[in-house]
Amino acid sequence: MDILDNFYLAALCAVGGLGRAKIIKLVQALGSAQAVYEAESQQLMATGIVKEDAVANFLSKRRKEVPVRLQRFCEQQGVALLSYRDAAYPQSLLQIADPPLALYVKGELPTAGYAVAVVGSRECTGYGIKAAKTFTKALALRGIPIISGGARGIDTQAHETCLSVGGKTVAVLGCGLDIAYPEENASLFERIVRNGGAVISEYAPGTKPLAKNFPARNRIIVGLAQGVLVAEAKQKSGAIITANIAADEGREVYCVPGNIFESTSAGCHELIRTGAKLVDKAEDILEDKLQWELARKERITQPSIFDFVSTEVEEEPKAQTSELGAKLLELLQVGSLPLEKLVEDSGADFASVSMELLELQGAGLVGQNQAMHYYRR
Repeated sequence: MDILDNFYLAALCAVGGLGRAKIIKLVQALGSAQAVYEAESQQLMATGIVKEDAVANFLSKRRKEVPVRLQRFCEQQGVALLSYRDAAYPQSLLQIADPPLALYVKGELPTAGYAVAVVGSRECTGYGIKAAKTFTKALALRGIPIISGGARGIDTQAHETCLSVGGKTVAVLGCGLDIAYPEENASLFERIVRNGGAVISEYAPGTKPLAKNFPARNRIIVGLAQGVLVAEAKQKSGAIITANIAADEGREVYCVPGNIFESTSAGCHELIRTGAKLVDKAEDILEDKLQWELARKERITQPSIFDFVSTEVEEEPKAQTSELGAKLLELLQVGSLPLEKLVEDSGADFASVSMELLELQGAGLVGQNQAMHYYRR
């Protein structure tokens, strides 16, 4: 997909109404994102991919100037627009169940193979701040990029501490990159970019920080990291949502224990009870990083179904596949999916899909991550 077509893809996402999975299929059917964006009702309906009400909804909101405006914004603001088909798109992000199709990036994404997300409550205590600072400093000093959400509280402490020791950090926003939210972090976001990190978002410029955006934002935080550290969190908080997404995606979840007489760490304690790893020093995470690296080297020399990511995004399979195999590869183009979803979307029976996936894995076309989701290699 060329750079110009990326802006049409981003425009499709910004206008909405079609759905991510259907956008992928439409691009494949019509040949490009531009062709989809400029298509009329009859062309879109003829694909058999989208229903009439969805097409009508999309066409009612479509504006000819949107791709041009997005391109102008990126050029003027020094923002890179990455699509899921670009080589520069983070490979670990491709392995989550619902990767963003387009990603706005200001700055430089880290190239290190291992990163840790540090998250926690906005209304944090002195204890939570100290925990976030202590772990972030130790990890950043060892060259581990720190991912967080740019919010008040623990997120801000993680970004600030990482910068203070010369580390690389990424802030994932729940709004457009032209909006600093929270407003007081505008200078922080500038320093993140200036010091070799990045501020990123899947949302088009002008998108406000609506509450519904943040749970979706959290999946990107998870996708960019191999482990998620919850420094402090109440039972109901965005950090708990992030931790649950991480567990579903096969990422390691680490929790700092807190005072049992305070509600501010109740969320961490609940996560620990349900399988998260209790950590009281950075070495606990660093030991897991070493094991991850050793396992990764072993997988490189001896391929396994537990490959984390593919080093290349291949345009077409290198081996002959059956009709069902081709269908499964097409479904996996959007990102990693569980077996049940593949059975549902393919229309085939459970046994046939299972056997076909084994064939595709043996051919090196499909992998399986620790969340037991399948992905296209």
